[in-house]
Amino acid sequence: MKRILYIAIFGLAVLTGCQKEPTLADMLCSEWRGSDLSVDAGIYMKFSSDGTFELYQKMGTGPFELRRGRWTLSGNILSGVYNDSEPWGSSYEISVKGKVLTLVAQDEGGEVNVYQKVTIPKVIKEGCNVVVKSQP
Repeated sequence: MKRILYIAIFGLAVLTGCQKEPTLADMLCSEWRGSDLSVDAGIYMKFSSDGTFELYQKMGTGPFELRRGRWTLSGNILSGVYNDSEPWGSSYEISVKGKVLTLVAQDEGGEVNVYQKVTIPKVIKEGCNVVVKSQP
């Protein structure tokens, strides 16, 4: 009986020791909705573990626009480039706490953006306009 108990305790110790804490990149890889936006604006972001992102953005009337690209994380600094090779307007210091993602722009303004973890609605994904060039 003691032998079975020792084996069970050893197995539990091995399993517990093999579990790793999620990294910041692991926590970032999800779907997010920007909060603090007006009624006429909206933003959703999806970060994937393969280093790609999808940005669904609406300003004013009309459908959401979809922009795609690649993201990188160096420590807690998030940067990105759209598929047309245009870099984001700023890099961001990020933190994830539970279901809240906070981005602080690293440019002069230091704008703070807060996002909530959500599932991007199917109607937004299906009804968006895909933007190929990030700049007109």
